[in-house]
Amino acid sequence: MKVLIAHNRYRLSGGEETHVALLERGLRDLGVGVRTYVRSSSEFTRTRRQRFVTALGLTYRPGGGGIANAIDDWHPDVVHFHNIWPALTPAALRLAHTARAAVVLTVHNYRFACPGGLLLRGGVAHDDCLEGSSLACGLRNARGSILESAAYGVALEIQRRLRLLERWVDAFVAPSAFMADALVRAGIPSRRVHVIGNAIPAGLPLRPRGSSALFSGRLSPEKGIRVLLEASQLAPDVQVVVAGSGPCEAEVLRAPVRYLGHLDAAGVAAAMEEAAFTLAPSQCFDNQPYSVIESLAAGRPVIASEIGGLPEVVIDGVNGLLVPAGSPQALAKAMQRLSADQELGERLSVAAYSDARARFDLRSHAAQLEALYAGLLPERGGPRPLARWVAQA
Repeated sequence: MKVLIAHNRYRLSGGEETHVALLERGLRDLGVGVRTYVRSSSEFTRTRRQRFVTALGLTYRPGGGGIANAIDDWHPDVVHFHNIWPALTPAALRLAHTARAAVVLTVHNYRFACPGGLLLRGGVAHDDCLEGSSLACGLRNARGSILESAAYGVALEIQRRLRLLERWVDAFVAPSAFMADALVRAGIPSRRVHVIGNAIPAGLPLRPRGSSALFSGRLSPEKGIRVLLEASQLAPDVQVVVAGSGPCEAEVLRAPVRYLGHLDAAGVAAAMEEAAFTLAPSQCFDNQPYSVIESLAAGRPVIASEIGGLPEVVIDGVNGLLVPAGSPQALAKAMQRLSADQELGERLSVAAYSDARARFDLRSHAAQLEALYAGLLPERGGPRPLARWVAQA
């Protein structure tokens, strides 16, 4: 079996890039032939003119961002897409479909319906665009830039009305049941939606817990950083450590927390080792953040908001604690509880470590996807040369 992994990288790397790299590794370990086709958003956003031209092609970019050559060169049995905007667009899905490859799309965020991708407008969570209008959501400035929001709103509205994703995608992979439900609410047939969680490789042995409470991620309102900063003032006896970068960095610098700045993977791992537990106080509908499952795999319980897909990963009283989203009082109370109760912390730590290995094992994840691919192949009828189809795409 030959699989082409296709992804449009973001300007700043994050969980999706981690996922793509791990998926390639997991499939190779199973003996699957794998190649990758990657474009970067930075290629299209360097100048104002580039951003304008890019916005015009969001609905459907003829040529699918150049993926036809990769497909014709290798004739993959499966093309597994991740982010497709702004370079690839549904045109790339069509080219893969036309070549008779099985087409799989892992849905990491809500950009199939929401122009902002987060189900967030003005810092407030919403879900009206799932069953409603993507254009209306864009005109309400879901991206924080009315021009960008309108461009994405128009593109998504056209795609949804023409059912382009449904037409050319054979299987949608949702990392969480919450995401699967969002896809179905947006009109994707439930029979094509498969819940397969994110994965991590086998980690280091369980190490003794540290003493701090760690937040590692984007310093932005939707990730709950302001809620955390307020909670840190309500719980001055808890040592809060913050790692990351983002628009709220200046607020973090003024807060009574230890700020480590932006860290690479090794730096995050070192900070994790010094932590007793980690924090995920999101105010948006998080899907299945890598920061959370990596924390559990390190034997660090997580205090998380009870929102989106987080309650599927963090089980209250088992591998962490859940608190209402947007409540600094509840977050502070949970932080104090987990800091003070060493017996509880140890119990949650051991459970987090074993639970992560049982539920988020990379080999198991890759095997589930391999089985999904195999089930789709009889439907596609074998590869077809693309050369004569590209001009029409």
